[in-house]
Amino acid sequence: MGRYWKIALLAAGLACIWILGGGCSLKTGDSLLSLPKVPAEYVQLQQQLDVILQGGAAYAVAESGTNRQAVQEVDLDGDGHEEVLAFFRTESGSFQVYGFRREKDEYLPMGMAEGYGTALQAIYYPQLGNGTRALAVCWGFDEGGSYGMTVYGFSKGGMTVLLDMQYADVAFSDLDGDGAEELAFAVRDSVSGSYTARVYRMGKAGYQVSWEAPMCIEVRSVANMQFGQLEEGRIGLYIDSIAIAGGYVTDLICYDGRQAVNRTMDPASGSGGRTWRSSSVFCSDISGDGQIDVPVNHSFPYDANENESRYRLDWMNYDPMGDEIQVSSTYHVPGESWYLAWPESWGDQVRAERISGMHYSRTKFFHLRQEGKTEEVMSIYLFTGSSRESQADLYRQLQPLASTSAGIYRCGVIEGEDPELFLPLEAVKTLFHTIEISWHGEAF
Repeated sequence: MGRYWKIALLAAGLACIWILGGGCSLKTGDSLLSLPKVPAEYVQLQQQLDVILQGGAAYAVAESGTNRQAVQEVDLDGDGHEEVLAFFRTESGSFQVYGFRREKDEYLPMGMAEGYGTALQAIYYPQLGNGTRALAVCWGFDEGGSYGMTVYGFSKGGMTVLLDMQYADVAFSDLDGDGAEELAFAVRDSVSGSYTARVYRMGKAGYQVSWEAPMCIEVRSVANMQFGQLEEGRIGLYIDSIAIAGGYVTDLICYDGRQAVNRTMDPASGSGGRTWRSSSVFCSDISGDGQIDVPVNHSFPYDANENESRYRLDWMNYDPMGDEIQVSSTYHVPGESWYLAWPESWGDQVRAERISGMHYSRTKFFHLRQEGKTEEVMSIYLFTGSSRESQADLYRQLQPLASTSAGIYRCGVIEGEDPELFLPLEAVKTLFHTIEISWHGEAF
């Protein structure tokens, strides 16, 4: 019997699931409905869960992440057999987690843990090494983005707390390849309001702080965290945050095995303003070289309108001394899920203007001449709505670029004498990219 069938059996009632999904059939004459035999250990487990429910508790499911079932099966001790964890909310509002391990033909209790919060935010099973896993339960505290996490270990004596803390955001990764995942948190000081990045490593006495570094003073709330490899084996922790004055900033914490340094924060002022951009674009490997790049607003040599200053981005790497190295430039429109790798030949002599129609939006790229005149070199259209296909077909002069759940993308190419300004269709297709939506917090 498959894993998901077993979870459904435990959560929704064994008999009903087997009747609906077990391949049963009604027979004529004196024959009765023939039910498959339910394994005795699952009946015994369901009876234990029923006792908890009869005590006034109700099944609880996580609000985010991939582990959202009320009853979950996971191999915690690495022996090849899955333990069962059941999540409940009591009448008093607390959350309870019950663990059961299978021995021969029955499930035996392996402990209960209780936590408090406004919501069961997410459930995760971080690796501890040697094939074993812990249980990380994320609690919601308030609508302002305050969370708590309790990490439990399992032994014959029951559940033990390995780590308990409040945080603003979190990321998991096995940084040194030893089979155990490190836990990285962005932590807000309740008195000063400042943020710190802190990484925990599993030790003999539980999780202990491995390294930490301050974050820039512009941080209002954390939006995204991820690990990435830097040069010479160094580890980079990239933290994208919403800035106090609007827009976004990035903290890049570099760890070389001895100390952690914030490469993008000015050590004297504490500012990370050098990474500021107005649009909601997060760090990614935009150049495809295996290293994560940091987006910043493009610096125009003269005044630019809102469209240009908002959507034009330069992508930076940072060397061990914190110096910037530009690796790419893009025109990013996250609200329409697309971006264009900016051609080097365009430089700042090509500008952009966004225009909204009834059934489409249009981004026009034009050459800005010294005498103030403009000359269009290309346009990108996005058609949306229920009639997107018929609307796009009306513009027969446009060339297809892509079709996604966001809409239909078309390109208007223009022929011109200067090959550095007027791009052929195949070049545009190479430079154009759609953006796949990544739901942050999927696991946390």
